[in-house]
Amino acid sequence: MDGVIVARRCVGGLPCTAMSDARTYATLVHRRCQSLITRYLQRYWYRAAQGAGGLGDLFVTVEEVSAELEVGQLQPPIAFEDPEEIDARIQGSRSEERAAREAGATLPVRRLLRDVPLDEDALELLTVLAALQASPGLLRTCTFAWADFSVKQPTAGFVVELLADDLAHRLRLEAALAPDAPLRRLRLVMLGEDRRWQPATPLLQRPIFVPDAVGRFLADEPVVDETYPAGAVTLELEGPAPDALVIADRERGDRLLRNQAERTDDLPVLVVGSTGAGRRTWVRAHALLAGRPLFVVEVGALAWELEAFETQLAAVLRDGLLNGAVVLLRCECFEEKSDRRTGTLGRVIRSMAIPVVMTTHESGVALVTSALPEVHTLHTGDVSLEDRPRLYGRLVRLNDFQVEANQLADVCDHYRLRPGDLDRALKDVRITAGDEPGLDPKAFDAAVRRQIRTNLSALASPVNTTQRWSDLVLPEEPKQLIEEIILHARYRTRVFEEWGFGRKIGSRGRGLGCLFSGPPGTGKTMTATLIAQELGLDLYQVDLSRIVDKYVGETEKNLARLFDEASRVPVVLLFDEADSLFATRTKVESSNDRYANLEVNFLLQRMEVHDGISILTTNLGTGIDQAFKRRLRFRVHFDLPEADERETLWRSMVPPGLHISDDVDWTGLAKRWEISGAIIRNAMLRAAFLAAAFDQPLNNEILHRATRSELIEMGRLGS
Repeated sequence: MDGVIVARRCVGGLPCTAMSDARTYATLVHRRCQSLITRYLQRYWYRAAQGAGGLGDLFVTVEEVSAELEVGQLQPPIAFEDPEEIDARIQGSRSEERAAREAGATLPVRRLLRDVPLDEDALELLTVLAALQASPGLLRTCTFAWADFSVKQPTAGFVVELLADDLAHRLRLEAALAPDAPLRRLRLVMLGEDRRWQPATPLLQRPIFVPDAVGRFLADEPVVDETYPAGAVTLELEGPAPDALVIADRERGDRLLRNQAERTDDLPVLVVGSTGAGRRTWVRAHALLAGRPLFVVEVGALAWELEAFETQLAAVLRDGLLNGAVVLLRCECFEEKSDRRTGTLGRVIRSMAIPVVMTTHESGVALVTSALPEVHTLHTGDVSLEDRPRLYGRLVRLNDFQVEANQLADVCDHYRLRPGDLDRALKDVRITAGDEPGLDPKAFDAAVRRQIRTNLSALASPVNTTQRWSDLVLPEEPKQLIEEIILHARYRTRVFEEWGFGRKIGSRGRGLGCLFSGPPGTGKTMTATLIAQELGLDLYQVDLSRIVDKYVGETEKNLARLFDEASRVPVVLLFDEADSLFATRTKVESSNDRYANLEVNFLLQRMEVHDGISILTTNLGTGIDQAFKRRLRFRVHFDLPEADERETLWRSMVPPGLHISDDVDWTGLAKRWEISGAIIRNAMLRAAFLAAAFDQPLNNEILHRATRSELIEMGRLGS
């Protein structure tokens, strides 16, 4: 069943009744603040005012304070209520607030208490401080109360004194401000420093405030903090149900993610897999099933500088908690051992103790787990051949396509796509298909190729050709081998899957690896392009400058990415001048030899398990490691063409629009110049430009002159 579920609560806005409850609760807290400040004034100013004959009103007038606190006479004799009456009113306000919390299930404080273990004292401190900050009038009245108009921000000591009923209550309030208590640990309240105190400000003298995001949350407004970059977080509120997904390690993963969503397990969960493997979809499904949205944090978008990174990370973790969400940290940015942010990440997650789920690639597992040793690790893995019909069929239906069983089976056989790549390809086809229910195979194949082209472009370049088989001149034996390569590629599904040879040979040895060796210009690269064209596949020439890296281990990472992407859909990988990568392993006499051999060993392993088509070309067949040759299914040697083959090559290079003189002796050219097909092509092109410059047909003299010039430039003929 392709069910879609939506988070049960709406973030960033509530129904009118809920908003009314929130405003009523805010009014109750505001009234209690008035009573608390009145009691504070009564405690600390009554005797001084009586003796001095009046209260000072520097910056804040007595009339303004009277109006804000709703008391009558502030000049002597001060018309305060009886202290017992004020205390009774404060206790009554507390009871009303508690009753309102119990009655209003959608109140922000009620939602907060669901996920944060705040006691009554901590909650009182938070709500009163937030109410003071939200009211300019109350805040100005506080400056009147503490009688220091140079200080505009409450201190921790003032808030404690304001709230405390007695000594025991005061001690509990001070304990609520301890560093490991929920208020400070979760950054619900923050403490600053006062430069007048050295070397450090005592706790009760430190300025105290509620972050803006927390204040907005308590006021039932969208929770967005200004300390992290825009676009670093997203809130996802709908997605498929968990039973609609196809994921490896499913049973254990469902249990761990369900525990995270239900807040029954404090250990973080690390979901490992490649981009598009469905990691975020899996986490979101369990979050929504538990009635929580998914709060996605792109860790790589946060600040690079450690102090700012720690501040922003703590802010996004807190805001995810305030949203009642499952927090997903996308940690794919951690790839370098020198990245010190991983240590900060581990420290912040451990100190805040907020349940989180993290995602990373295989290459980043060691870095994340070194910062967080105690973590549940899940591997999504690739979708198996048996699971593809279910997954592919679900995504096809979600994109409103209808396919026959045989078409779906064909897609499953030919494409090993990650869910994300398949979904993007189907959406791409839907744009051009309009309301057409059928899935056009050609349009789908083109969309998939565009996806893979994007992923492979960082490591390889697509090769296009307009050449034809008639342009390739080879002896009979290499021709037969090339025909066999094409047959092997076309019928490998029948042999391995239908006939069962795949079970006999296992996962190794199913790939089609070919080695083309021979002198330069004999047609090795051209043959690779024609094979790809014949099979209807894209050919990607591996860019060794992007693969080989001077740092240890980076070359292996690049090769792993290359083979991973190339295995998604049928493509042909061309390793030109392969002896630079697949060279014979040497005797280890230095650390450089050891690391060079590690690269060759890694290539050996990946080539053996790669299920696609790889073609290696080299001018020096003896430079390829013998272990590679054993793993290559076909080895084709390209010799320099014989005289009759050279004559055919000369003739095949003549385009229809070129005028040829009658004196051209193709047989004489072929016998005189023992050269490769590439040199023949270059000489013919040079001769064509000479003929155009002389404004005459291409004749025998021009051809010999162009060939001689080409060989002189190559150093094969004296001037």
